[in-house]
Amino acid sequence: MRHLLNRTLLASSVVLALGTQQAFATNGMVMEGYGPLSTGMGGAASALDIGTSGMANNPATLTMMEDGEQQVDVAIGNLRPDVSTSAGSASASSGGDSYLMPAAGYVRKQGKLSYGVGVFSQGGMGTEYGANTFLGAAAGGNARSELGVGSVILPVAYEVNDKLSVGGALDYVWGNLDMKLGMPVLDSSGKPSPGTFGDFAPAFGGNQVLGSASGTLVSGLAGMVTSPTTTSAAFDFSDDSDFSGKTSGAGVSAKLGATYKVNPRLTVGGSYRMKTDMDDFTGDGSMKLVDLTTGATAATIPGKYTIKDFQFPAATSVGVAYKATDKTTVAADVSQINWSNSMKDFKLNFTADPSFGGATADVVMKQEWDDQTVVKLGVAHDVSNKLTVRGGLNLAKNPVPDAYLNPLFPAIVENHVTGGFTYAVNKAGKVSTSLAYAPEVKQTNSNTGLTSIHSQTNLQLMYSYEF
Repeated sequence: MRHLLNRTLLASSVVLALGTQQAFATNGMVMEGYGPLSTGMGGAASALDIGTSGMANNPATLTMMEDGEQQVDVAIGNLRPDVSTSAGSASASSGGDSYLMPAAGYVRKQGKLSYGVGVFSQGGMGTEYGANTFLGAAAGGNARSELGVGSVILPVAYEVNDKLSVGGALDYVWGNLDMKLGMPVLDSSGKPSPGTFGDFAPAFGGNQVLGSASGTLVSGLAGMVTSPTTTSAAFDFSDDSDFSGKTSGAGVSAKLGATYKVNPRLTVGGSYRMKTDMDDFTGDGSMKLVDLTTGATAATIPGKYTIKDFQFPAATSVGVAYKATDKTTVAADVSQINWSNSMKDFKLNFTADPSFGGATADVVMKQEWDDQTVVKLGVAHDVSNKLTVRGGLNLAKNPVPDAYLNPLFPAIVENHVTGGFTYAVNKAGKVSTSLAYAPEVKQTNSNTGLTSIHSQTNLQLMYSYEF
């Protein structure tokens, strides 16, 4: 089990020094819900009091606390994906089957103003295929991808009057990425078919179906490869560390939100999360030529990787919460995630060390993700003054087009069934948990014939202390 922990950021002395680990794909790469109160209700959060997790959803909900109240939440999540890939009679199962995600938040309400700070995982994705699989062999040992994006959030919310509240949050966002990806230069018949490195490069006669590759290093490979049908070109920037990614970048994002109490039973809300503005991810690595007949590395070229303009998408959410009875609340959100503006392609630059003349390779892998509409439905019922139970659905279509599905980035799960509960340990402390299950989804790349299968569970546990 791999526990990949992003570097920890201290936002304030009142926040526990917890980092965010790499998460696996849920709604694309975005978590289906932040915090067990929201996740237990299918991810609904726009018009609900979900504790400090509101800063990661709709910051205006933070005004739903009582005046003078302070709350600290400490949480841990465990994402357990089940992913496999097949090509004809060959198949491979991902060993990346468990990812831990700590989080913490603090909020205080003073008069009409609520403010705080928190550390949350935003999302990610990852796989790990062993050296004995066809994907690992092409990468020269094992094939893997691990992406994690986290944030430190500084929210402020204001209760304009008894009905209207507004809020905003500034996010410091960071991301880590490891990748080992190998592609045969040509297929077994000597053609630059889709999925081979030759298809990316005009130097090998490729049609650039899945992307493009150019630069002095790409041109030079044509002269270095003596047997292109039994040689793989492998990109390697992975440190196999539990605490960092080989490439990393950081930047900012922001959220705006509002809630409006229509009457004592009905509340509506909405929020907008800006697309992130992170620096290019950079880090050391190498490009390799791998002999597919022996598994040996035929050549290793050290250098520096730059992942250009990788961003998390903008998202808009609107929702309602209705108190059907004194003990039962139902909620519904609709979120629009703008993947088309952030996952159009994946741009990678490799610059060889000076000892190799500083040769370059510029690679663009097409993604062309579709925008995603997510419907989140939930219900919460107070069984007693100590116990609240929740259930929900998270409904969405897979944003990844068949033509560009990559086995290292299979963000293809769709619908989720969720549930959870909160139990009051004492007057000040509560324990909350949620479980989300995404049934198996199967998808085949229409260009390469590779088939990915993906299902997963997401368990979250949180302790809340009010004072």
